[in-house]
Amino acid sequence: MFETILRWMGFVSTRLAAQEESNQLNTLVPLKHDQTKFPSTNMVTERSTFVCREAVIDRNERTAGYQFALGHKIRSSLLKRNVLTRQFHDDVMLSNLVPLGVSTLLGNRFAFIHLSVDSLRNSLLKYFVHANIFIMITPGTLEEFDGAKIRADLQHLKDGGFKIGWTIDSPRPELAEFLKTAELVEIQAGNLDGIQLKMLHRSLRASTHKTKFIASGLQTSDDFRLCYKCGFDYFMGEFASSRENWHPPKSEINRPRVFEVLNAIQACAEFNVIADKLRNDPVLTFKLLRYINSPGIGLLHKVNDISQALILLGRDRFYRWLSLLVFDFKQLGYQGRILNEQSLTRARFMETLAGRGHIPECPDQLFLIGLFSLLDVIMNQPLENVLQQVSLPEAVASALYGKPGATSDALSLGIAIESAATDDIATAATRCGLDEKIVTGLMIDALAWTQQVVSDCA
Repeated sequence: MFETILRWMGFVSTRLAAQEESNQLNTLVPLKHDQTKFPSTNMVTERSTFVCREAVIDRNERTAGYQFALGHKIRSSLLKRNVLTRQFHDDVMLSNLVPLGVSTLLGNRFAFIHLSVDSLRNSLLKYFVHANIFIMITPGTLEEFDGAKIRADLQHLKDGGFKIGWTIDSPRPELAEFLKTAELVEIQAGNLDGIQLKMLHRSLRASTHKTKFIASGLQTSDDFRLCYKCGFDYFMGEFASSRENWHPPKSEINRPRVFEVLNAIQACAEFNVIADKLRNDPVLTFKLLRYINSPGIGLLHKVNDISQALILLGRDRFYRWLSLLVFDFKQLGYQGRILNEQSLTRARFMETLAGRGHIPECPDQLFLIGLFSLLDVIMNQPLENVLQQVSLPEAVASALYGKPGATSDALSLGIAIESAATDDIATAATRCGLDEKIVTGLMIDALAWTQQVVSDCA
């Protein structure tokens, strides 16, 4: 599958096109919230404008969509406050999402935009009318409930062409009529035990036939399995990349042989020595020759000799191509698919950081750092054990071991941007010398790139 990926990597024309796209995106200045509209609140600061993403997994254990938000911690904190503060939060979030063109990268996937019930007439919503974008409404307290106003606001959204969902973390009988007609209902599992979650989902499911249900905030594989058995349609949370004891999916690639060849390349072994190692593995030989003869390489004559293929590729490009094969799973469960995409997105994001802020101009090393940063989870081994099996460039290994430095800072940012901890993103970005516009733009660029790669390989 990864032969297609390499058509997106390492070639001048592709790099220039991707860089130009990224530059165009980064020149867009996020719309600023109206300070005069919210004169009395300072609850959301400039560092809160980093946008996070979170994958949504369907019952086929594939990525079905994304949630874009300022972060769970900020949202959950602010939504407990007054109406003005909640509106301010929503205004900041929408202002920073508008320039990113989220809808352009969705394809067949969907996206959630969470809003408090107070912001359903926000003027910025007109920029998000799209068949695959859902407005997920978070209700206020029972004391604030105003059924007539909600009905009017929902009708306003429907007239504007929006798809509507609700987010709840407990039974909300007063919302029954609205939940019954919602297209999506997200149940946040964090405040519920297994029995409560199961009963709430069952009662809501019984009242509707068309509503899809999302279980969010899932921390472990056990949480996922519970919600899967309950019949939830979609799943969100840290469970997909958690470092639990699980059996990794089987691979058609002989990882020990891949590591052996990678070590030989790093040791500057002669090409004929490397070729001999490849000849002993028919799968690797087949993949190498198929790749070197692919249209993306653009050779005029077919290459059938392994040594010649290695010479044409060169050590650096061959090392990068071979590294990707570590992630070539034959039968992927949800962890394999999500980790595959997460590794590629992180690698691409870090590659595009090269030369920006305090990050050194070493795109290939940054790509490898991001690519290998989840390998311990994928292989279900401690990182030290994994790195003992393969010789990596010193700068790559140092960053993976967490030794202080600019590349380690880049990895911290690549990890933080995937979470809902906005403060962590801001701290990591500051160390890298980058602002939220650059970081968020590159994150969207990397996400779009990975989605195209995965789509081409499906």
